[in-house]
Amino acid sequence: MQNKSWAKIIGVIVLTIIVSLLTVRFSDSSKGFSGSSVYDRVVSSGIIRACYVVYPPDSIKDPNSGKLSGVFVDVLNKAAENMSLKVDWNAEVGWGELIEALNSNRCDVVGSGIWSNSARGKSSEFTVPVFYSAINAYVRASDYRFDSNVKIANNKSYKIATIDGETAQLIAKRQFPNAQLVQLPQLTDVSQMLLNVIDGKADMTFIEPTVANAFMKSNPGKIKNATVSRPVAVYGNVILVKKGEFGMKSSLDNAINELLSNGYVDDVLNQYEKEYPGGFYRVTVPYVVSK
Repeated sequence: MQNKSWAKIIGVIVLTIIVSLLTVRFSDSSKGFSGSSVYDRVVSSGIIRACYVVYPPDSIKDPNSGKLSGVFVDVLNKAAENMSLKVDWNAEVGWGELIEALNSNRCDVVGSGIWSNSARGKSSEFTVPVFYSAINAYVRASDYRFDSNVKIANNKSYKIATIDGETAQLIAKRQFPNAQLVQLPQLTDVSQMLLNVIDGKADMTFIEPTVANAFMKSNPGKIKNATVSRPVAVYGNVILVKKGEFGMKSSLDNAINELLSNGYVDDVLNQYEKEYPGGFYRVTVPYVVSK
């Protein structure tokens, strides 16, 4: 009788172990499928799903057709083509949604060109830069208060126009923490920051010359660059990849480096520089040609 009891106990233990092992095995298999890397999914599907922020000249959206163009649109499309892949520009996002869009798998990359600041680097990976951008301080054309030193604006008496999640906001908080912020919603066109300066709602904003020069062409005599000789910041323009997805980052790095080396990026920049002059700081080649 006692032997039968022990046999039942041992049988229950063995059955429990078997069920546990099967549960772990199926759980791991399921996790392996759903937790595949971005790189694996892209190679399997043949498609890079790219979120984008409309920000000329990096990404330009035709208001009628919705068709995208721009420096980064052309570069990423070509990089994908060279890897026998295609790009699906599947979602427009706001500046404050970049990391969330990657983490939620809404897209595989943010492909429209993003400045590589440390706040974003904490939560995402950057590709190598396609080019660099200077960010300058812009004020009203008739405002001479900041001609000798823009740091005067680091005072509660002054207002700086920013967009939520955009780099102007980051610069203002870090370099001008005492100034008041006039914050605009995420999907606001960046030119609205310049309009806020013109209208007197703000005293200053930070933006790159390509955008400001195009704005000044349409609005002559309204604003001026207060930091011509020394930009407030210089950032690399990169593609954003989900944190830890080094397979995807490495593939894009190689593809972008190829386009930098074979002159494709230069040709694209030359094309857009006609309409957006003065803002492309080109990547220098990492070699010297022997004479």
